[in-house]
Amino acid sequence: MNQGRKTKWIVGTAIAIVAVIVAISIRNPFGRPAIPDAKTFAVQLDLTRAALSATETLQAVTADADWDKLFQQLPDDQSVALNRALNRALHVDSLTEATSNPSLSADEKQPARAALPNAIQQARQAAIDYKNAGGDAVTELWLATRTDLQEASLLPTDAAKPLRQEIFNRLCDAIDGDLKTNPRSAILGGLLFRVLDESESPTSGIPTEMLRRGAESSLSLADIRNENLFLALRAARLGIVAQLPKSAEAVQRTKTLSRAIHPSINATTQAIGKTPDELAQGIIEAIQSGNWQTADNQMNLWFNVLNSTDLVKTDRRLATPHPLDRLDFSILRRLAYEVAKEEPIAPGQSPFSFEGTVIAGDKDSKVAIAVDIDIDLKPEIVSATDEGILSLWKETADGQWTLLDQVDTGIQCNGVLAADLFMVDTSDPNRIQASPGREGDNPLPPARHTTMLTLVAYGTDGVRIVAIDGRENTANEDRLKIIETETGLEDVLSVNAAIVGDLEGDGDLDLVVATADRGVRLFINRGNRTFFEVEQNESMASLTGVTAMAIADIDRDLDLDIVTTEASKGRIGIIENLLHLQFRFRQINEAPELFGARNIEVKDIDGNVSWDIIAIARGRALIIFSHTPEAGIWSVDRVESWKCEDGNCLLADFDNDSWFELISTRNGVATSNRLLGSATEIKIADPVGLTGKFQSAIDFNFDGKLDVLSIVDGKCHVLRNTTTPVGHFTTVRMRGIDDNNANSGRVNHYAIGSVVELRFGPHYRAQIITSPSTHFGLDGYDSASSLRVIFPNGLTQTTPQPPIDTIIEEEQTLKGSCPYLYAWDGQQFAFVTDCLWAAPLGLQVANGVVAKDRPWEYLKVDGRFVKPHNNQYELRITEELWEIAYFDHVSLVAVDHPADVDVWTNEKVGPGEIATPIIHAFSPDDRLTLRRGIDTQGRDVTDGLRSIDGQYVQGFDRRLRQGLCPPHWVDLDFGPLPDRKTASGDDAAVFLVMTGWILPTDTSLNIQIDQNPDLKPIEFPSVWVPDATEPSGWRKAIHYMGFPGGKTKTIVVDVSAAILKDDPRLRVHTSAQIYWDSAELVVRRNVPEVSVHELNLTSAVLGYRGFSRKHRPSEQSPETYDYSTAETSPKWPPLRGRFSQEGDCLSLLSEWDDAMVVMGSGDEMRLTFTVPDVELPQGWKRDFILHCVGWDKDADLNTLTGQSSEPLPFRAMTEYPPTRAHAETIDRVEAINFNHLNRRQSYRSFWYRP
Repeated sequence: MNQGRKTKWIVGTAIAIVAVIVAISIRNPFGRPAIPDAKTFAVQLDLTRAALSATETLQAVTADADWDKLFQQLPDDQSVALNRALNRALHVDSLTEATSNPSLSADEKQPARAALPNAIQQARQAAIDYKNAGGDAVTELWLATRTDLQEASLLPTDAAKPLRQEIFNRLCDAIDGDLKTNPRSAILGGLLFRVLDESESPTSGIPTEMLRRGAESSLSLADIRNENLFLALRAARLGIVAQLPKSAEAVQRTKTLSRAIHPSINATTQAIGKTPDELAQGIIEAIQSGNWQTADNQMNLWFNVLNSTDLVKTDRRLATPHPLDRLDFSILRRLAYEVAKEEPIAPGQSPFSFEGTVIAGDKDSKVAIAVDIDIDLKPEIVSATDEGILSLWKETADGQWTLLDQVDTGIQCNGVLAADLFMVDTSDPNRIQASPGREGDNPLPPARHTTMLTLVAYGTDGVRIVAIDGRENTANEDRLKIIETETGLEDVLSVNAAIVGDLEGDGDLDLVVATADRGVRLFINRGNRTFFEVEQNESMASLTGVTAMAIADIDRDLDLDIVTTEASKGRIGIIENLLHLQFRFRQINEAPELFGARNIEVKDIDGNVSWDIIAIARGRALIIFSHTPEAGIWSVDRVESWKCEDGNCLLADFDNDSWFELISTRNGVATSNRLLGSATEIKIADPVGLTGKFQSAIDFNFDGKLDVLSIVDGKCHVLRNTTTPVGHFTTVRMRGIDDNNANSGRVNHYAIGSVVELRFGPHYRAQIITSPSTHFGLDGYDSASSLRVIFPNGLTQTTPQPPIDTIIEEEQTLKGSCPYLYAWDGQQFAFVTDCLWAAPLGLQVANGVVAKDRPWEYLKVDGRFVKPHNNQYELRITEELWEIAYFDHVSLVAVDHPADVDVWTNEKVGPGEIATPIIHAFSPDDRLTLRRGIDTQGRDVTDGLRSIDGQYVQGFDRRLRQGLCPPHWVDLDFGPLPDRKTASGDDAAVFLVMTGWILPTDTSLNIQIDQNPDLKPIEFPSVWVPDATEPSGWRKAIHYMGFPGGKTKTIVVDVSAAILKDDPRLRVHTSAQIYWDSAELVVRRNVPEVSVHELNLTSAVLGYRGFSRKHRPSEQSPETYDYSTAETSPKWPPLRGRFSQEGDCLSLLSEWDDAMVVMGSGDEMRLTFTVPDVELPQGWKRDFILHCVGWDKDADLNTLTGQSSEPLPFRAMTEYPPTRAHAETIDRVEAINFNHLNRRQSYRSFWYRP
């Protein structure tokens, strides 16, 4: 043998042997032949993180290499095998999509076509490998069938037909056979419907040999998952076409399941003269009488009503999951657990120790909570007896506790909670605020909370609201006062549990009560401690056994859901928030029964950016681990349990090692376990000094360690945490504000329901704010890289390098509104104004009443902002907020005029008749300067209104809500009117010219105002003239004059018919939050010469840019923005739907034709226009008018379809969302925009793991 070859053979064999040995040694870290060391686990953990990240960002080829490495090392690990198979399924999806992409040429498609055969083969093999690793039969069938359907879509029709028939038979055999009762089989529904849809002929429908069996199988699936509206809807439709009597049961199910959203769909069914129940019942009766044609016709109507709703879309995703929905994080948790036992975060080593102080005067206490009554950051205690006696205790200087006040609520008491029940920063006189104070020689931080909390006591006999007055000068006997006025809670009885949260996103906290007689009841706060009840649906009324609740945005779609336990039924479930005060209950079927559960919490135990549920009962506790692949999709990963013998448990980080510890009792003796990212627990030495019934964990003494409030034999005990050593910590206190800038940023005062994320080193921890202070342990890390808060309204706020070992007090920052316009001013892109203010989509002005939109606008752009650059004019339109902008047409004209002539457009917010496109040109001789201006309080504001100088006049002294003030006005006196005759002898037109900006309400506020009988709707600006016969001395002459939209703009109002010659004073009256900068009167006796040049739009490019830095000159000024400084990381949570692809978009903007650019947060349109060939005459200047056609949709949770870019608006639209009355137009608009709407906002770019 050749010596060289022999040497290579020996070396190769040696390498192979070593590889086998290594593979065997690390084959599986959990009970396999050999146990790998910590270094091996760390390598595997890094590889798993990289593989998951690449899969989630759809980098399938990169991810496959990593999954292959892990599979070679861990071939029996189901988690690895599943994720590898899912990644390969995604690769097939990506290649298939590329081959059918109409925007790609044949040459561009060729690489995908060439790669598909091998990708399909690898995907099939990965599904088999998953099955061999012990994977479940449903998932294996789902994986294999998805691949087969993708292959069928690539084949010619004749070749695809037998393959689809084989797929169909395989699915039906499984659904009707071994998997008939398997609840996981629901995911086969999407595949069954897909193969039926793809087999359907446009002329003859679904093949006869497939129709009846397909309908029967779909009805079986609907029975398996009887809570899924999508499955019921599709099964009902198929069953009717197949003329199956059993389809009546599916229709009945759609009727029942859709009741949660009847308020939303009522308007649609009313258009055909029926309620939702009547329409569904008519279908059932037609089936029962054998009138199949009527049933089919009516079912098509019912299907169209329901199919586009978010409820059906959510249930469709559950039945047709994306491969990312099925990712399994078990391997990540297990490896993180192994690594965490060693490094980089070593769990605390010391046994816990506590020293107790008994509240000597206490007796018969049943429950207790810690409440900081005077907002000095030192908690007091409120205890309650079974008979409803509330006692308020305060710690004295010597460490003892003294009784401040007691009050008899008059009810048997099951629990007490503390919350701020007022609208954030409201001027309500009943809202008690802390007096300004100092800490030593320094004033209190501006972010310190100021509103004192209110107590809610509840029990068998009902609910009592108790006000707390912690002010220094209040007598102790006046600290607690029962609210005697009507609250709207008077008929509530038999309350087992209660929680608060901002359910509709309007800036105050609502109340949820679990009752034994009427189920879970939701009470909406009017912002003043009075409530009205949300109409219950059947699923909510049936929840009479709920014993514990937790509030959380469980699926990260930015609305607050409610997690529940039912002690008697053993069920754990979620009350899903469907927006617009619509809710439905869904049982978590993957969770085993847990009888007797009386405690439930929501935490991210394993740091995978998905909320886990911890439910605790006597004898056992559960952790429901989850993952959230995108907003609205919360999936159970696995459920683990451990013993909790007495059911007396407390979950917190007691030694600041960043991991949760579970302290519990066994026969009254305290025990503790540490959860290192898994329910796999590490037993810790039994804590010293812990006793009694645990109430809460809170830091009583500012030392950064969580103490325990407990009750022993009816007496409250404060158990001080004396554990040493402990890690570093950070305590966060966030203050929500009533955003004093456009597009509301209201967040309840204590920011309850917000998410706080802390990143330190390579680690991620997150918590939901449920109390004024939120505690994080950092172990041995000396610093944190960032602290991010995601408020319930979607606003995010990041603090880089937050301090540690201290309390961080932060105040919410401001938001803005609408797309922004920038222009090249010769040196930079300067902020000009905002756009599309007259075209809000889905904006409710009252519950169910939607504002009209006017999609066109003509904005004057001052010439100082627009200078040639490379022989063209350059504009930028950016979308920097949590909203969607739709631009159908953009054009620009240049207006040349003498320098002393003012040019304005007729633009203002209002209907088209008051904003008819006109170019106003006013000569200096016709303009009258304000002689005197007087505001509502009689103050002289003349100087503030004489010129456009950024010195704004505020006609109100307070506001009732953001955007709503008490009526206020400015009286304007321009002196005597000059001769109104023009040169031709006609009467000259008279115009009021006003410049200002508005801070508006939004949908959530409008609904809140509508709910509150003490608040009147907004009065938008009107013009009044003197009238001695009126009590006020003034008469309304123009009922609606319009107003400037958003940032500073000038409006021109024709007052020719209103102004009085003998007394030409004018009053501008409103209750809107408007700030005026200038006022001028024009008597136009001559029309100055102007020259208008239409400029060609030469290029339009859409791209992602980010978010500009804000600047605000004063409290009365609107924000401006610095284009030169942009933050590129995502600022807002992702929205659903499709957005325009990046790149050239010129053709979409050329005319108003329903082909439009759809922009999301961070997007920018870069526009260039031609420069006129003509030179400006001497003494002239050039201004511009930007004409935009489009719409803007705020992502406010109460905006109709505000969480999605869809449906698209269009020119002929008469209402939004458009109804099926415009079905043909909707389909046409979808078709003409289909090719460019191929971009989606990335969930993982915002909700990212380390």
